[in-house]
Amino acid sequence: MDLAGSGVTLYSTCRSSYAYHEGSRLETLVEIARWADDAGYRGALIYTDCAALDAWMAAQATILNTTSFVPLVAVQPIDATPFALARSVSSLAHLYGRRVDLNFVSGGFPRDLAVQGDRLPHDARYDRLVEYATIVRMLLEGGLTNFAGKYYTIRRARLTAPVPDELMPTAYVSGASPASLAAGEALGLSQLSCPLPPAEYVNPDVRRNRFGSGASIGIIAREDSAEAWRTARKRFPANPDGAARMRLLLAATESNWQAQLAASPIDDEPEDDAYWLVPFRYRHTFAPYLVGSYDEVARVLRTYLDGGTRTFVIDVPQEPDDLHHARIAVERAVAAMDSQQQPTPGPPRA
Repeated sequence: MDLAGSGVTLYSTCRSSYAYHEGSRLETLVEIARWADDAGYRGALIYTDCAALDAWMAAQATILNTTSFVPLVAVQPIDATPFALARSVSSLAHLYGRRVDLNFVSGGFPRDLAVQGDRLPHDARYDRLVEYATIVRMLLEGGLTNFAGKYYTIRRARLTAPVPDELMPTAYVSGASPASLAAGEALGLSQLSCPLPPAEYVNPDVRRNRFGSGASIGIIAREDSAEAWRTARKRFPANPDGAARMRLLLAATESNWQAQLAASPIDDEPEDDAYWLVPFRYRHTFAPYLVGSYDEVARVLRTYLDGGTRTFVIDVPQEPDDLHHARIAVERAVAAMDSQQQPTPGPPRA
C-alpha cells in the first residue's frame, strides 16, 4: 500500500542512547535505519538528550549508510543556535542530496536542563521554541533574515546555500500540554506526542492541534493475538524495580504527556483492549504500546486516524520483522479509513 498517497507517514525510532552499552553503536544505529528503509518507512526519530549520541552526527551516519532513509532529528533550542541548526540541514542537503525532518522539542529531562543552565519555566520554553523554529524556517527558505524577539535577535542572516524546495524538512512540534498545542498552531505544524487511550482520545473535550497530529507509539502485532501478547509480555515484564524508577522520574518531570499516561487507570492486563501501558509504567520505554492481532491493533489505529493523526512514530524495534508487522496493522487501518471516505456510487447515468 502507498501510505503516502493516503497522507499517512511512518517513522521508526533509532536506538541512539549511550545507556545501551552496545559494542558498536554505529552498527546498531545503522542497522535500525536499514530496517526502516527495507520496511518502507520514511525514516526514524533520532533523540537528543544528554545520554544520547549527538543527533546530527547520528543523522549523518544513517544517511551515509542508507538509500532513502529520512532522519527525524529531535531539535532542542539550547543545543544549537537557529543559524547552526539551519546550516546543518542545508549542509546535509547539499553534501548528500538528502532530506532531514525536524521534531522541535522545548525541553527534556529536568537534570539535563539543569546541567545546561536552562532555567526557563515550562510554558516559556515553548514561547522560545516558537521564535526558534520561526527563524529556522526563514533561514531555510533563503534570503536575508531579520528577527527581533524576546529570546532571539537576528540581523541580516543568510544561508549561503539555501535548502532546495524538494529537500525542505517536514517539521513537528513535540508535546501534549496547552503550551505545546499553542506553539504548534502558531507555527502551523502538526503535534507529535504519545496518544491517549482510545476511550479518552475520542472525548470531544480533548483539544487537538488544527494542523494535525502524530503519535509516538509501540506496536506488537501478529496474525494471532495470543502470539502478539506472548511476545509483548516476554519483552516487557512487569518489573517492580522498573516501576520504582518510573515513579522517581515522574516526580521530577514537567512533561504533560508522561503525567497523562501515568494517571491512566488502564490495568496492566487489559481485557479485550490492545492499548497497553506496561512498557511505560515499568520504564522499559517511554511510549504506550498497541498489542494484538493485526485487526485488533488496526481498530485502535483507526480511532487515531479518525481524530486527525496522520503520522506514526513506532518505538524502537527489536528485530526487523517488528516494523513489517506494525506496517501491516497500519495499512489495514488506513485501508478501512480510505474505504469509509470513498463516495457512495450514484445511480447509473442514462
